[in-house]
Amino acid sequence: MDNATIQKSFYEKTARNRISSIVDKGSFQEILKPGSIPVSPNLASLDIVGSFDDGVIIGQATIQDAPIYMIAQEGKFMGGAVGEIHGAKIVGTLLKAIEDKPEAVVFFVDSGGVRLHEANAGLITISEIMRAMLKVRDAGIPIITVIGGTNGAF
Repeated sequence: MDNATIQKSFYEKTARNRISSIVDKGSFQEILKPGSIPVSPNLASLDIVGSFDDGVIIGQATIQDAPIYMIAQEGKFMGGAVGEIHGAKIVGTLLKAIEDKPEAVVFFVDSGGVRLHEANAGLITISEIMRAMLKVRDAGIPIITVIGGTNGAF
């Protein structure tokens, strides 16, 4: 595969680039922008460098002028593994979607599972994500899940 093809590949894109590749140009409004929340205290206590967005990007945008909510896991940070803050951002976005009633929630999944460094918190968070997804579906809002990264979907 040549370099130009890789640059266009959804599979090779970062979470932010995946979002920008499908939403209406200039419409994405990130919620909890980088640096606006603390990095995971669980990682810091183990001397592991966190990420400025904890490996997940959340926000709202439009696709063909239809309002949507976006969630995109960054598989390049710890394999997209879910920790306490990472999961809380996803759950919060899903619950906000129930309140705001967008046309859909688009979730770019790229996660190998739970961060072993935050095992208990991560496992609890995974169950909270699943519960919130069911609530969104019960509210009549479609969730479009795209698995497009190297880590799959835990």
